[in-house]
Formats: sequence, structure tokens, C-alpha cells
Amino acid sequence: MFNFFASKFIDDYKNYNKPYIRLKLISLSSIIGIVINIILVIFKLIVGFSTNSAAIINDGFNNLSDSVVSIMALVGSKVSQKPADKEHPFGHGRGESLISLLVSIVIMYVGFRLFINALHHYADDDQTVFTPIAIIVLVMSILAKVYIYILNRKLYRKLDSDLNFGVMADARNDILATAGIIIAAIIENSFNIKVDAIMGLILAAFVFKPGFDLFGQSAAYLIGQRVDPDIEKRVGDIILENDFIIGYHSLHIHEYGKGHLDGSVDVEIAENLSLFVAHKIVTDIQRKIKDEIGLDLTIHMDPTYSLIMTDRVIDEIKKIEIQAKNDYEDF
Repeated sequence: MFNFFASKFIDDYKNYNKPYIRLKLISLSSIIGIVINIILVIFKLIVGFSTNSAAIINDGFNNLSDSVVSIMALVGSKVSQKPADKEHPFGHGRGESLISLLVSIVIMYVGFRLFINALHHYADDDQTVFTPIAIIVLVMSILAKVYIYILNRKLYRKLDSDLNFGVMADARNDILATAGIIIAAIIENSFNIKVDAIMGLILAAFVFKPGFDLFGQSAAYLIGQRVDPDIEKRVGDIILENDFIIGYHSLHIHEYGKGHLDGSVDVEIAENLSLFVAHKIVTDIQRKIKDEIGLDLTIHMDPTYSLIMTDRVIDEIKKIEIQAKNDYEDF
């Protein structure tokens, strides 16, 4: 179903490495999640009130909170799509992580409420009772949530989006919580053993932990955690591939949303190269890093040594001058 809608509304939807396509896919998955949750809310509330089932009514309102999570994911993807402006010269890509932080708080709150409700249920000493239609409705809800979970897990692996991870974790929590309630109710009704409250406490921990992990991950990203060391190493390797650069330092790379990297570095270059040639050298390095890594790198030249002008070196410099002139003529 998702691929069908993606092919209809998103051009080149399979090219998810493009930041714009990536955010469009996140938005579409959020819309699908919102529609499914709203359908579940309406259906559960109608059945719940008609059968006077508190379990289905409560689960219906739980799906309403799930809709809020999906709406937040949609807002996050929309904010991240906004282009750079005067106030945000590096774009709005970190809006995705900001919304992910809020989603994590919602997930943790749900886990906390499940914990409190389980304690109250144990203290009230009442027994969970389900009608057959209540079981059927909850099983249908689990199947719908399984689809949402699988969809967002697949997108999370492809797109590396904390928003999809948040929706995935929320769907998984719902599957565990609803299945746990059904199992506990069957055990209680069959053996008159009070396990619903204990199951609720266990599920509360399962719900709370992914939210806590997502909170830490999103907060670290917003504070400005270090990018993948492999990226730094690849940048350094490309810089040192050039024979006229003997070293580099002060490499700083910042991520402003997935697929948007900016950085700066100081390179140690020969002082007796003409500015024309030196500019061509660093420009070629910048282009290669942009093409292979997607990093916009600002390079500052530090003249730290002098070249010995052998015939081979002079020939190489002349080649660079010719290439630079051709580039300017094409420009």
C-alpha cells in the first residue's frame, strides 16, 4: 500500500538518498499512520460505547494519542523540508530531531501512565472482563499496528529517521500492551489469577525504555554530537590524496539534518605555489568531498612548507594551471 501511494504522489520515490525525497517519504508514512489511527479511534469508540467495554474505550483513546505522535512526525518532516533562510542559513534539518525529542517525551509519558494505571488496577482488586467482540476488535487493532510497525521499521532502516523510529516504537508498544491485556484477561478469567496488574507493570517498562533511548539520542544530536568517525577519516583520506598537501588540522563537521553536512578544515599546503594553482587544488578537493560524501567543506590554506621545484613538480603544476584555465573558461 505504501509503495502504491509513494509512486502516485512522490516523483522518483525510490531514490531515498536525496534529502527531499527522504522527507517526503517520512511525511507520507506519517499521513498513513494518522489515517489508520483515526479509523481505529472511531471504530473502537463506537464498539466500546455500544458494548459498554471500558477496555476498548481506553484503547481507542490510546490510539488517539498515537495519532498525535504521527501528526508530530508529519510536522517534523514538514519543518525539515523548509529551505535555508536569513535566520537559518543551514536550513531546518534539525527540526526532525527536535520533534523526535517531543515524541520521546510522549512515549515516556505513556509508559509512566501505564505504570500508574497498573498500580491502581492492583489496588482496586478488580478483574478484567472482555466480551468476544472486544477481543476481536483488539486483535484487529494489533494487526493494524503490526502494519504500522513493519512499515516504519523498514523506513527507519532505509532513511535513518528518528521520527520513523518513534512511530515504530510507539506501534510496538501498542502491540505489546494490547496483546498483554488480552493474555492477562484470558488468564484471569480462566484461572482466577490476578496477573493483569503485573503484566501492566512489565509492559510499562517496555514502553518507557524506547522513549528514554530516543530522548537521549535526539538530545545528543541537538546538542551537537560528533559525526561518524568514518566520515572524518574519509575526508582526511581525500585531503591527503593530493601530493601538494602534507597534512591538515581543525577538521570540524556539523550535521544539520540527515544528508546535510557542513564543515571546515585547515590544510597544510606549499607556500611557493601560486594562488591560482592553490585555489584549483583546494577547489578540486572540495568537489570530490561533496560528490563522494555530501559534505560542504570550507578549506583554509596554511602555507607551511616550500616545494623543491623539480621537473616533475613543475610539469604537475603546469597541468593544474591548464585545468584551472579550462574550468574558468567553461564557467
